[in-house]
Amino acid sequence: MKKSTIISFGVLLSALLACSGDNTGSGDAVYRSVQVELSRNTASTNAAGDLAWSFLDCETLAYTSDAGDNGTASVSVEGGGVLSLQLSLNEKGSRLWCYTPGLYGEGQSFSVPERITKTGDNPAMVNGMAFCSTTMSYSGKNLVSGNIKPQTSAVILEIVDSRGTLSASAISSVEMVSSDGSFLAGSISMNLQEGSIAEVKNGSPKLIFDCTDIKVGTTESPLEIGAAVLPCTFTGTITVTGGSFSSTVEISSPLALQAGYVKRIRVDVGRTGGAPSFPRRLGIMGDSISTFEGKIPSDHRKYYPAGDVDDWTKTYWGQLITEYWKCELDVNTSWSGSSVADGKAGTVRTPFVERCGLFNDPDAIILFGGTNDAIADNQIGLGEFSYDTPLSSMNTTRRFRDAYIFVIRTLMEKYPKAQIICIIGTHVTGDYGTSVEQIARHYNLPYVDFRGDSEVTIYSGSHPNAAGHAHKARRIYEETLNLF
Repeated sequence: MKKSTIISFGVLLSALLACSGDNTGSGDAVYRSVQVELSRNTASTNAAGDLAWSFLDCETLAYTSDAGDNGTASVSVEGGGVLSLQLSLNEKGSRLWCYTPGLYGEGQSFSVPERITKTGDNPAMVNGMAFCSTTMSYSGKNLVSGNIKPQTSAVILEIVDSRGTLSASAISSVEMVSSDGSFLAGSISMNLQEGSIAEVKNGSPKLIFDCTDIKVGTTESPLEIGAAVLPCTFTGTITVTGGSFSSTVEISSPLALQAGYVKRIRVDVGRTGGAPSFPRRLGIMGDSISTFEGKIPSDHRKYYPAGDVDDWTKTYWGQLITEYWKCELDVNTSWSGSSVADGKAGTVRTPFVERCGLFNDPDAIILFGGTNDAIADNQIGLGEFSYDTPLSSMNTTRRFRDAYIFVIRTLMEKYPKAQIICIIGTHVTGDYGTSVEQIARHYNLPYVDFRGDSEVTIYSGSHPNAAGHAHKARRIYEETLNLF
């Protein structure tokens, strides 16, 4: 009878526990030493920017051959990230497979989720990722080389409280539920010859994280909890519950949980429970991308209407007002061509730093600038992170960081009840984009980052068309939903 290549980790329990990497055999069987070298055939990041999970933390790998060799072997790491194992194999065999053994010494079955990250006094733990090699031929060879392939994904939740009211609260449970029924957890069996998951038993679309006795994190120091999960495209909900709060975030834009990579998802529990309470009045501070004639002060320079953005409701902020938040426009202070900082003589005037007092009574303010600061011809330098400099002493001429901080601090002072939302545009690249991110984090402000977002389709230059604006509106809505 032909031997099946579908091998369950649980089936190998007795054989694997009985072996330790040195199968000397008995009777007429002849064994020889084989050196196995494995490399990871995985890029360091994927297209979404997720980091590859390192298998180099494995201390042992399990192996099996078509001659009945089963066991575990210690792993050494060679130069260039190559795993090396020394095995004793029956010379009658010709094919070999290696894979991640079971965890905690209690068995060889592999079930997800397995804990990845733990905060507190214990450092982050590396457990739970499953790897399997492709088929390797060792007949007549003393050195065998092959690739080791990841079979499971990983997700790490960064749980923060942007408002600072729950940072001392203990979490009682965290649940991640797939809306389309995609399996996040289950027990897997491997097809070793093909190097892939052959079967998932007891599959579940729900993932429950281990979060005993841990506290909600801050924006600058998020709580991180994570698990190995089955690969899928995730849409659904993440619910964080504590003794005094419950917060649910809906993930409606599909997230690829790709085998071998770590997807980080930030969950802000600053707003707790109940239906969202969206802003009543929205203020806009921007450059040309945020303008529309008739919706900005008459003396402000406009760019839109242009192309197929022929109505203000087709702008990103117009759709937030009319489609998503169902609110009113407070004041749109945007000015085409303006920079955040005061520029050199001859450039477009009325920078952001001069327009901070034009709002009436906003509940939320969208701060969308930096594109014109990043243009070399405007000669706006980066400047300093002047967090502690008195406002009256700050130099906001040709200094982007100083000016951006000045705008945020002034808005916070003038409109203390308004939620400020920072937008990093597609063309706010390099140190200008990272500066906005760093400043927003410093002030615990949410930001939506469009750098590298190919779905922001362009009408001309850096100006989105109607589809680009619609995409911006949808992402801003989805990524700030937990604020309200």
